[in-house]
Amino acid sequence: MSSDSDDNKKECQFGHVFEINGDHADIEDDDKDWNADDVGKAIRNEEIKSLEDLKDALDTDNYFLKPIMGEPVKTIKVSADSQGTPHTFILAASDKFGDELGWDTTLAEEKIFVSPQSQFHNDYLQKKQQAEQQVKQGMQSIEQLKKQKHILEHDIRKLRSRVENLKDGDEEILKGDFVQLVDGAGAGGGGGADQQALRFLRDNDFFPTIVSDFYEMDSVDDLKDADQKAREQGGDAEDYKDGKLAELPNNEKAILKKKYTMYEKWKDLFGSEVQRRLKDIKGELKRVERALDSAEEELEEPVRDMVMINQKSHEQLKADMGNYFIYQRHSTEFKQFEFIASQGVKIDEEGRMKEVDEGATHYKIFYIHALHVNIAGTEDPRTPAEGPTSAKLYYHPAFVCKHVYENIFEEKKNWLGKKYDEVMEDYTGEFQTGEGKEMREHREEEGLSVGDLRKRIGNEVEEEGHKPPLELSATIRRIEDGFDEPEEIIAQFEKGEEYLKAIDEILDTKFAEEDKNEFEKVRGFEASLKHFFGRTGDYYVDDPAGYVDDMHNWFKFNYYYDLKKSFGLNTMK
Repeated sequence: MSSDSDDNKKECQFGHVFEINGDHADIEDDDKDWNADDVGKAIRNEEIKSLEDLKDALDTDNYFLKPIMGEPVKTIKVSADSQGTPHTFILAASDKFGDELGWDTTLAEEKIFVSPQSQFHNDYLQKKQQAEQQVKQGMQSIEQLKKQKHILEHDIRKLRSRVENLKDGDEEILKGDFVQLVDGAGAGGGGGADQQALRFLRDNDFFPTIVSDFYEMDSVDDLKDADQKAREQGGDAEDYKDGKLAELPNNEKAILKKKYTMYEKWKDLFGSEVQRRLKDIKGELKRVERALDSAEEELEEPVRDMVMINQKSHEQLKADMGNYFIYQRHSTEFKQFEFIASQGVKIDEEGRMKEVDEGATHYKIFYIHALHVNIAGTEDPRTPAEGPTSAKLYYHPAFVCKHVYENIFEEKKNWLGKKYDEVMEDYTGEFQTGEGKEMREHREEEGLSVGDLRKRIGNEVEEEGHKPPLELSATIRRIEDGFDEPEEIIAQFEKGEEYLKAIDEILDTKFAEEDKNEFEKVRGFEASLKHFFGRTGDYYVDDPAGYVDDMHNWFKFNYYYDLKKSFGLNTMK
């Protein structure tokens, strides 16, 4: 198979590849008469380009991929008198793809449901309530630690600037620190105030210019006239010049001499002291950050319980149970898992598909839907701990192009982690700002305030005298803080598209670019010509269904028999 240009190698010119085993599952909906095969066609035609698009098309409140995965190539059921073996089998079945076969395997979703009106159900609700209480208590600790962190960071910024001033020898700033922090530590005019402090003398109009006079000094010689210098250093007065502050009253000069001598001694001591203090505060900040990380890690388990326990309504559970297991009116624990195992492949020079770690154009996928049910026994119907248990796994092979994999399957692989992160963010008050962080960083690199950026946007818009509304600044701040996405500018403002393109021009970003996953579709006679001349590109495969068929045999002889044998299960079929 050949390609006429590098451009062809980058595009699925004949449409996305999305091949599954058998037919898609029927979807029953009172308002719709359709099945998921329509969704499969929409994926191939790029009408569905993301996990969110898929959720909307299936018209569900979750991101479960089972409806689009076709018929299972195999199902395995394991039953036992206790819950250990079936649950272990589920974990081993998924781990085998990654640990032994080298596929990239991810737990994409996990849910647990306990049948209501039972003691076991009450126990789980109590566990969920305890988790919520743990989160609330943990948040109080996190809030205090964050306050400490912000104070320490503020102190570090101030001390670091003073260290830099010492290194640069910036006398004006150092004198300001001395007047403010050392000499003026008690100068406020109230009881106990240092009435000899420079600020006190200035503010109470004893010597109105004494602070500015102190800033002018380079040495105590600035207070001496030529005669005094001649007496102290020898020679004639004509050989010397009056100091620039020699005309001041003697009582003010006496105070300035004392203060400047103190300043010189303080400056010698201050350098080493501020560096020591900076080191101590940095160590304290590390301690607080470690405590903050630990506090947030301790929240992960209760947050997980809050997310995972009882996500389904009782009616939804009964529907699932009817599909997979016999439902009994005893305490029942129902767990549902969704694993996605994937292996990247591409066509080699001989036209054969080979597995690769990098540069994949297509992906082999095994979607595993696992169910684990514990049912209470007759001896104690209140708990399923000692009752019979079953696990059932459904294996769905698929062959997809890189774009379908990245936009749907990889997104689903990352979804569970993102879901936990979102709950954590809600509780910790932190935001993953994404593109907002990028916008802020680029704006700050350009040295622009939000107001400056808004003015520059107005200059970029090709309309004389145009001034973007003040509300644009507020929207930019919301984007940078993670509350909105850059596309919100297009949605809010009449010239929003021009504004976003102007931002890209000013900040050297790409927020206004069209969907990066767009590709050129080739159909009909043009497709036949390209195919005839071999100008199809690396993303074209002659028989996608054939790769799914090949996966059947691979699954059977490289996975299925070995897994069942390792658990001592029957391998007759």
